[in-house]
Amino acid sequence: MARPRRRDLLAYLVGSGVAGTLLIGPYGLRFGVMQLLPGAAAVEPPFFLLPILWGLWNLVWARRQPAMSIGVWGALLGVAAGVAVNLLFVAQGRWFRAAMLLPLFLAPVYYLIWTLVLGPLNEALDVEHPPDPASLDSRVSRR
Repeated sequence: MARPRRRDLLAYLVGSGVAGTLLIGPYGLRFGVMQLLPGAAAVEPPFFLLPILWGLWNLVWARRQPAMSIGVWGALLGVAAGVAVNLLFVAQGRWFRAAMLLPLFLAPVYYLIWTLVLGPLNEALDVEHPPDPASLDSRVSRR
């Protein structure tokens, strides 16, 4: 069985760790909305899936290195997550007009988080770039 590479594991853990830490925001916001609008308790987005989604998205970023900034990559995730939540609400029969704004709200928020938090963490942990073969050769020859 193939073992996951250390870099891939780190990419997943960085993404899921940041999302797991930030989960206090959506749950706190939901609690505040429920206090202001008692009927809003019927809408329950699956916030618990965010760490899995962010971890996998960061893993794909680390492996593929698309020709865009990590902030734009994160904004794409925000748009996709917003659209997915809207589709979930439609499927559950709980959709409301204000939900259409979710992709537009999540895109800049995710852009900032991915640019200011995930990007620097990926860089600090050397997640983004594969190891340089020349540096590996020099470490092997020193042994």
